[in-house]
Amino acid sequence: MQSTDREIALGQYLTMRRPPKFGPAEGNFIAAREGYSELRFQNFWIGQNAILQDIAEPQTHSFLPFGFSGATVDRGGGNIDARLVLPNNALSRTFVDQAIKQAWTAVVRVCMIDNLEDPNQTPQTLYRYVGQVSAGSWSDSELQLVLNSVLDAVQTNLPARTLQPRTVGNLPVSGTISL
Repeated sequence: MQSTDREIALGQYLTMRRPPKFGPAEGNFIAAREGYSELRFQNFWIGQNAILQDIAEPQTHSFLPFGFSGATVDRGGGNIDARLVLPNNALSRTFVDQAIKQAWTAVVRVCMIDNLEDPNQTPQTLYRYVGQVSAGSWSDSELQLVLNSVLDAVQTNLPARTLQPRTVGNLPVSGTISL
């Protein structure tokens, strides 16, 4: 019987989406679908960029040391918000401040990484979480972003969408309906 020693690891890919009303993509932001601007990070490949195959095309994610505690439900059935944890430094403080004030959306993918040598190998996504930044907290060593639960996102119509002719066709211009 032959033993196959195979190492695997878990990594996380984070996409932070800034709503369109806060301006076009500029600086480190990447233009994304529906007018959103995105920042893309991963926490496994230290000091390197990694590729994640998204639905449409491969996306490059830069290294950012962050932690993620996923959404859970307690014994009473109440939702416990997910959190992103970042180091407390000047760059992170600016990032966290903007994310809270502008109610960014966070998409976190927990992935299994088979090939520990190649950051461009496509990992297997095990879990995907989407939440809206709703609050934050800090200590001397860390900053935390609180992400609303999936059920809270349904209540707040996340992601916010507007009806436009390019997405739904011709729209009525009056309240009159004739049969």
